[in-house]
Amino acid sequence: MRIFNLIPVGLLAFATACVIAPSTTELAAPKAEPAATSVSEVRLSFIGITGTLPEAGNDLPPDLLDSMIDLVPVRLDITLQPPLAPTVQGKDGDYGPIRECGFGPVAADVISVPTGSNHMLLDVRMGSPVDHPANLFTCEYDADNITDETFGTVYRLRGCFLPQSVSIPTAVQWVLNPLPASACGLGD
Repeated sequence: MRIFNLIPVGLLAFATACVIAPSTTELAAPKAEPAATSVSEVRLSFIGITGTLPEAGNDLPPDLLDSMIDLVPVRLDITLQPPLAPTVQGKDGDYGPIRECGFGPVAADVISVPTGSNHMLLDVRMGSPVDHPANLFTCEYDADNITDETFGTVYRLRGCFLPQSVSIPTAVQWVLNPLPASACGLGD
């Protein structure tokens, strides 16, 4: 009994617990089944948009561009018919009309694309031809569009872009940034 007076009570309780504690896991609770995994978000690889602007009799943002989603790559192929006329950003940062068509590629870094609606603005950054060869802006001839004001000129915009929306009070402005062709399944 004298020995117990020398050992503090806490140390004695610890020693007793070690002797009584089981040395196997047989008494452990059974493993719980893993919970079922569910996918809460599906990411689109890219959205394809092909068509012609303007849409007849539509003052609202064009239905053609309704499927565009913020930060989801878009493979774009749109034709702009009269009276829509895109403008290009000059070296001074100002936008101006395309001076010469030449019925072929038009060199432009940034294009302001009219959508036919004051409620949707579209600015497209083309990227460099070396890094983004799938992005192409061309001036083309279309005999069906010959009028007194135009010689049948239409514009075609093709490529792979990442759309980002910018809210402004009465409209939405889309800024399309260049992506590599592979982001839109081109060049596979």
